[in-house]
Amino acid sequence: MGLILTHGAASWQTLAAAGATVLGTLIVAWLAAHLMSVTERRLAARPGARALDAADATRLRFVRRLVLAVIVAVGLFLALLQFDAFGRLAGAALASSAVLSAIIGFAARESLSNMISGVTLAVTQPVRVGDHVEIADIAGTVEDVTLTYTWLRTADQGRVIVPNQILTSTPIRNDSIREHHVAPSVTVWIAPAGDEAAALRALLEVEGATQASVDEVSPEGVRLRVAGPPEAAARRAVTEARLRAGALRAIREAGIPRPGEQAR
Repeated sequence: MGLILTHGAASWQTLAAAGATVLGTLIVAWLAAHLMSVTERRLAARPGARALDAADATRLRFVRRLVLAVIVAVGLFLALLQFDAFGRLAGAALASSAVLSAIIGFAARESLSNMISGVTLAVTQPVRVGDHVEIADIAGTVEDVTLTYTWLRTADQGRVIVPNQILTSTPIRNDSIREHHVAPSVTVWIAPAGDEAAALRALLEVEGATQASVDEVSPEGVRLRVAGPPEAAARRAVTEARLRAGALRAIREAGIPRPGEQAR
């Protein structure tokens, strides 16, 4: 009975130590987050201090989350070390670190890849919070860049969550990476025998069009481009949809055939 009580007391002591470690970790994480927030506000309030641009804001947000993740991970590891079983397991793991690394690397390869990609995004800044981007067939405004995922807000106020690994391996169109305004433009095709001069005159009459030009000539047809004045990057998709509809309507009303159609 004495052995059982002693063992029970030891178990409670271990649980108490682990709990205290977890609590201490949460307190340290909260203090670190509070300290970083206070420091950021004080720096922004200094006389003559410039406001953070999109790149700095994105990088600062990523660093804050990385620091908190490291603090929590270390704290949980120290809490687990309070248990003898975990200590023996850790010792055995260190003795066979190559095998353990292979197992962990295989099991968490996607998460690790996303985290490494997140670090790459924070350093290279191909996308920043507030940028309007297109990734494959997805267009939206960057709302957040986390350790593993990037959040996009689409034009219909939906949310698309993209793994960071995709962002580092897929071409990205970022209309606001250098300028806050972009000139919207769309293309429309006419038949090879179509009157491109008449088509260009018709396209210039489209509401919001500022220029029209021949973009490409091929045996299949002639591609014309119509563009509008520069505007906010977030409005480009809406404006291009309106320009595209107006261009098609203008071509039809001018009686100019499109590829596969007969002239009227």
